[in-house]
Amino acid sequence: MWDMSKIPPGLGLYTLRNETKKDFFGTLKKVADMGYKLVEFALDYEGIPAAEMKKELERLGLKTVSTYVSPEDMENNLQNQIDYAKTLGAHYMVTGFPKERFADESDFPALVHSLKTMGKEVKRHGMLLLYHPHAHEFEKRNGKKIIDRLLEGVGRDLMQLELDLYFVRKVGLDPKSALLAYSGMSPLIHVKDIDKNGDFTEVGYGIIDWPSIFRIMESVGVKFYFVEQDVSPHPLESAKKSLDYLKSIQ
Repeated sequence: MWDMSKIPPGLGLYTLRNETKKDFFGTLKKVADMGYKLVEFALDYEGIPAAEMKKELERLGLKTVSTYVSPEDMENNLQNQIDYAKTLGAHYMVTGFPKERFADESDFPALVHSLKTMGKEVKRHGMLLLYHPHAHEFEKRNGKKIIDRLLEGVGRDLMQLELDLYFVRKVGLDPKSALLAYSGMSPLIHVKDIDKNGDFTEVGYGIIDWPSIFRIMESVGVKFYFVEQDVSPHPLESAKKSLDYLKSIQ
């Protein structure tokens, strides 16, 4: 069905953003001890120099292939973000615009231009820009989904996707069908479950059919996946529960 040794389990550190603020390296050790092999950085390195972060990852037996960067930092601090990501050994830089940036249709060409600029520079440094859509990018404007218009405007050679399967399901789409529809365009995905009330929950404890998704992951071009849970009263416990579930369906 699916071999965890081929695509090792990853964790989106946004899940543990409060924990990393208090003790970044201590939190990374807990993640490694759980059995995760990859981490995806998210928004903040808490002032830790890139070389020091890379050294700690290596010490713990962790790797990273991607980092999620705010659009503001991508627009205003791009070179520093690229330098940090390259030092970590990342292959992908991920970003996404908040809903309010799409409020005025006349701003759309500027958003495309901004993403193109990012995509060209990221590519020049040997990485690929990915766009992480949330719910609002699946809304239709001028007869097309916002995310499709962005992909067409920027060009798939400069920008691809990191699909988040919680948000795919949240907007009423089938996650497996979405992966098939964007086959070859989402090298990374967020493995994130949704309960019957539409809230965040641990992977395997919601309504998404994960075995059917993992069966097609390689064939649709997914290279890495990251467990993520935006809201949890006990984030470390949630990260462990999600990983235990994934091990159980291997």
